[in-house]
Amino acid sequence: MKKAEKVLAGVTRGLHHVAIAVASLEEARKLYEQALGMRALPVEFVAGQKVNVLVLFSDAQRIELVEPAAEDSPITNFLAKRGPGIHHLAWRVDDCAAAIAALKKAGLKMIDEQPKPGSHGTRVAFVHPKATGGVLMELVEDPHS
Repeated sequence: MKKAEKVLAGVTRGLHHVAIAVASLEEARKLYEQALGMRALPVEFVAGQKVNVLVLFSDAQRIELVEPAAEDSPITNFLAKRGPGIHHLAWRVDDCAAAIAALKKAGLKMIDEQPKPGSHGTRVAFVHPKATGGVLMELVEDPHS
């Protein structure tokens, strides 16, 4: 993991969000939005991953609840194998394509070789968990930063 930590330290600009896999956004919302009082953005469908995403904020901290929108969604498989819970950590990057290139140059295995559209106008790419000590990681280029 030391190689991944060293490479990521030069690429990331901080934690963007923690993604939590849920079977139902409506059920999960009762905890996060209603009970915990987190502020929610509108639910967004991300076609490339076949998921519905609910972004929630507690002050400046952001989490994303991710619900499968199809039987062949990666989240459907995740829930079947592991149940609901933390799915991945997402790191803010200035340039997703440049971050992918830097990680590949350093020998880290990528799931995505090119940036893909993410929720709320972001560009994203996933780093393979075999390269990061078993943790699925996402690189996020936010158009608002």
